[in-house]
Formats: sequence, structure tokens, C-alpha cells
Amino acid sequence: MKRVTIVGGGNVGTNTAFFLAENGTASVTLVDIKEGMPIGKSLDLMEAGPLRGYDTTIRGSNDIESLAGSDVVVIAAGRVRKPGERRLDLYKDNAATVREIGEAIKRLAPDAVVVNLVEPIDTLTLLIQELLGADRRRVLGVGGLLSSTRIRYLVSAELGISPREVTALIIGPHRRSMVVLQDSIRVSGIPAAMLIGQERLAEIVDQARHAGDTILELAQSSTAYYAPSAAACSLIEAVVRDTHAILPVSVRLDGEYGVRGLCAGVPARIGAGGVEQILEIRLTDAEQSAWQTAIAELKTAIAEKTGRRIA
Repeated sequence: MKRVTIVGGGNVGTNTAFFLAENGTASVTLVDIKEGMPIGKSLDLMEAGPLRGYDTTIRGSNDIESLAGSDVVVIAAGRVRKPGERRLDLYKDNAATVREIGEAIKRLAPDAVVVNLVEPIDTLTLLIQELLGADRRRVLGVGGLLSSTRIRYLVSAELGISPREVTALIIGPHRRSMVVLQDSIRVSGIPAAMLIGQERLAEIVDQARHAGDTILELAQSSTAYYAPSAAACSLIEAVVRDTHAILPVSVRLDGEYGVRGLCAGVPARIGAGGVEQILEIRLTDAEQSAWQTAIAELKTAIAEKTGRRIA
């Protein structure tokens, strides 16, 4: 069985471990610096196994050396947003944490596929890829996959149907300026706009853009973690099982969609080595304009927080 190490035993990291255990994807090691915490949480998860029907091995550790030889390393350690904060406001604090983890990955698991769950997703995924000096296809961020699943749920709730009948694809940076591909929002192949109207669909899309902020404001003490963990699990499963699934992921672009040297969400075929192929789909004029605006905003954000300007 493949081995997945999750660095960060908070809500997102622990729930990702739980989802991986339930579907039997891989053995899991949960690592966190807080003394005893990951060991206690893994024991709790293992004790749930007899009732939830899984026997996946989950172990906890306070030692970063435990990630040695991992097939997949998930980075889930970092400060989460407070109400009113932007994702970008987390960069300074989380970049320092991510650098430390990246150095450990480089030393202990240089061949692992790395999945980043730490905000700001696109900016830190780029930082990790550059720090590791790794093939860009092996360093992925969860962004568009999370936003897509939110739209799928909202459309299904509007129509009173199963969310499994709904498809949606979102590309671009994991920010409010993300690009929603309208024609991809379908219900069993039927364009959602035909069923609920273009105006109502636009309102749902706007809800999805603000979903993270809405959950943070309502929950107050925590950001979203069930949906992000589910998105992470889907991506990890595609890597571990080599499923060749088509998923929107944040990956460093090298000319695709007219962008170089930035990470942004794009549809990609995912397999054992990470991204097997980036799918360049034809955008409408409106989508192309929205993409260019979103990329320009991302470049400005990177310059603001890092002082680095990308052409």
C-alpha cells in the first residue's frame, strides 16, 4: 500500500486522514509539532475504524523525519484566516512554515508528489515547487477542485437533486477572481442555465466565490475544512491509484493559457506522478478576459507580498 504523510494535524489535515482511511486509499502518517496531538488524533481515528468499516493504518508522530520515503506528502500546516482577513494576508506567516516543511521533503522524500493545502494556495504552491526544485508536475495545490465542488452542491440544492448529477469546472487563481466556465455547469449533461435560468445561476456562482468567507463568518472560530479535506482526498486518490482523473489543480504553468512562472488552477489529468497532462481548453471571449484579469491580479498580489515581479 502506498504511503501518504500529512504534515499538519489541524482540522484539514485530520479530516483528510479520515477520508483517506475510509476509502482505503493509502496508509497515513499524521505529523504535527504539537506534543502528543497527532498521536492522540491517529489513535482516535483508528478506534473509529471498526464502526466505520476501515482498517487503514493511521499513525501519528511529532517527528518530521517520519515523512521519509513517503509516496505523497500533503502540506496542511499553517495559520488559518480570521474573519475579515484576505487569503493573501497569510502569506508571510505560512511561507515560513512551508519553507521548513519543504526543506524536510527535499531531504527525506525527494521523489514524493507534494499536495499543498495551505493558503494562499497558488502563491505557496509556487514557493514549494521552486524550493524543491522539483518537476512542476509533482507539486500540486488544491484550489479549483474545492470551488467546483461548492458550485456542484449549490446547483444541486437549488434543483433538489443529487450533487453527483452536477458537473462544474473552475480555473484560475484560488481567489474571488477565479474563472467559472459556465458551459461546464451541467446537470446530467443539461446546461444548468436551462434549468434554473442564467440570472439565478449567476447568483449561485457568486455564492461560490464567497463561500470560504461565508463559512468563516458563520463558524467564527474556524475556516472551512470538510470540503477542503474532501477535495484533497480526491486529488490524493487520483495520484495513489493512478486513476488519470481530470481535475482542476493549481500547478506551475510553462506557457499554457499564455502564462509562465505562476501557479494557477487548470484542468489536468492526474496520475501516479502528479500532473500527466494539462488540458488547454478553448475559452470564450468573456472567459479569456476574466482569465487575464485574474492572472494580472495574482501577479500584483505576488509583487505586493514577496516583492517579486513576474512578467
